[in-house]
Amino acid sequence: MFSSRGYTIRQCLMAFGAALVLPSLIFAAILLWRFASAERSRYEEEALGTAQRIMAAVDRELVGIQAAAQALAASSSLLEDNFEAFQRQALMTLQSWSRQRSGDYAVVVRDITGQQVANTRLPWGSPLPRSANLPIDQQVIATKRPVIQDLFTGSTAERPIISIRVPVLKDGIVTHVLSIAVEPRRIADTLLTQNLPASWVATVIDRADRVVARTRRHDAFVGTRVPDDFLRAPREADGIWEGRNLERTDVLGAYARSGVSGWTTFVGVPADIVQAPLRQSLLTLLGLGVGLLLLSVLLARVFGRRIAIPVQGLVDQAQRVGRGEFLAVPDTGLVEIDRVSSALASASTELREREAALGRSEARLRATQDNAAVGIAEVGRDGCFISVNEARCRLTGHTREELIGLHFSHATDPAALGQDLDLFGRQVAGELAAYTTDSKFRRKDGSRGWARVTSTAVQDAAGAFLYAVRVVEDITERREADRRQRLLIDELNHRVKNTLATVQSLAWQSSRSGVPPQVAQERFQERLLALSRTHNLLNETHWEGASLGTILETELGPYMAAPSRVRLTGPEVQLPPKPAVVLGMAFHELATNAAKYGALSSAAGQVQVDWNVEGDGALLTIVWRELSGPLIETKPTPGFGSRLLRQIITRELAGQLDIRFEREGVRCTMAVPMESAGQKAI
Repeated sequence: MFSSRGYTIRQCLMAFGAALVLPSLIFAAILLWRFASAERSRYEEEALGTAQRIMAAVDRELVGIQAAAQALAASSSLLEDNFEAFQRQALMTLQSWSRQRSGDYAVVVRDITGQQVANTRLPWGSPLPRSANLPIDQQVIATKRPVIQDLFTGSTAERPIISIRVPVLKDGIVTHVLSIAVEPRRIADTLLTQNLPASWVATVIDRADRVVARTRRHDAFVGTRVPDDFLRAPREADGIWEGRNLERTDVLGAYARSGVSGWTTFVGVPADIVQAPLRQSLLTLLGLGVGLLLLSVLLARVFGRRIAIPVQGLVDQAQRVGRGEFLAVPDTGLVEIDRVSSALASASTELREREAALGRSEARLRATQDNAAVGIAEVGRDGCFISVNEARCRLTGHTREELIGLHFSHATDPAALGQDLDLFGRQVAGELAAYTTDSKFRRKDGSRGWARVTSTAVQDAAGAFLYAVRVVEDITERREADRRQRLLIDELNHRVKNTLATVQSLAWQSSRSGVPPQVAQERFQERLLALSRTHNLLNETHWEGASLGTILETELGPYMAAPSRVRLTGPEVQLPPKPAVVLGMAFHELATNAAKYGALSSAAGQVQVDWNVEGDGALLTIVWRELSGPLIETKPTPGFGSRLLRQIITRELAGQLDIRFEREGVRCTMAVPMESAGQKAI
């Protein structure tokens, strides 16, 4: 099993491990770690207790100033608007404070508009500034409660100060806001009374993260923003923080938050003090460890060299396997390493064969997808595209790079999106293996279409959802063809019904006019021919409409041999199918009457037709006039033609008809609303 000159890796590792002193060093390190942790915990607890104690002292100071401000706000002279007397009273109070407390104080009173009415920093009678709509004053007025203001630069003092503002209430209404300005030095003096160790530093920070007071170098840092690392600390409750302070010194400290002012007190202990015991222990451990390590290094060189070179050879072979290169199996003299080398060589050969087969399979699959006529996409459980083929890119006009990582609903019509998302959610949950939906989608250029989506879930061996394959088919043309076919069938049915109704009305009116059957038959046939001519005009435009002038020329064509007999004047008006048929029948009746009894029955007679569109295109007016025809001595009795004209104009087109029998001939005026004329169906 083993050659005479070979060593196993286990034997080498045992010899190497025996030469090391790791157990002793690890045990010593554990003891040292526990000692350092205990020391650190002690400093943390002491710093946290100190921070809470200092914060309580600062709160007492602020509450005392607030109580004094409330007492001044209840002054009778202030409530009676005797501001001069109030300023004298405030000055006496501040003088008494100056004897008891260090620092500079000032009392300022403003009305609710921001106008100062009293300021102890200025002599009485001096012009007082106005600060309209101070947010802090508005807060006091709105809540009717005192507010401890963060550090700010006073307009009169012109240096950083803090302020305690209280409302002046008269009959329950805030009439003024009284504020006592306090020098930050007063807070710093409060910190100094807490007798911190000489190397410790306490800092008071306002809600705007600016330094209010500090036990060391107070004047240099007042108003300075705290370090960014400290800003990221969650200061909703008391806690521990480690980092660099304002003096760029590494510290371990604790912070406490005030429930009165919302300020934060931080007490920092220099990291050197915390780590001093640990350093001393480390030096001792280092001396002992160096001696032991020197011995272990000498022994490790003897055994390690025998192992390191073959192991490095294994590393090189593994890298060559990763690059897909051919491997040669060297003889190292170490049995286990030689076995690993042989296994790596076999694995390299098998891996290259599998990669070649996989590459061919992926190439075929990619070619199939890219040349498919339908869009194919793979979608993760979050609904975002993992891969798309070219047909899916062409569907919405996006590139592959734009679609990868985009949600499949990016182009879906909102009306159908809810159903698709619900079905996809059920598919991810394992309730559906596949589903199909039809929905509108929006292309990148803004145009819209219809798509049929079939989503099929791909699951692992345990039935868990991996991804979905969505096959998207563009059915826009199919939907449009179906829509056009339905529209044409509905249009055909409607037109046939209306045409049959018109023919029925013509037959009924012709038979009831009291004329002989042969005459009635002739008139009926003539009107059918007129209806047919108009239909022919509409067929030429695929029933999209006909020109008013073309309809008149069709009905009056037989009488236009002489240009002077018929004159047509008017703008181009395109009529939809229904008004085209109705007006064609009306012109036929008028032309037939003129040929039998009117202007067209004589050689000198003329027909003048004028039309125009009035009211911004809202009303179409047509005037039919017969000139130089047989003189009309008496008004004729209205016949079927007159009744038919009135019926089709007033009922079918909701228009107005005026027929007058003047001496020179008939004058017929038709007014048709364009809204009625614009209806597409007949």
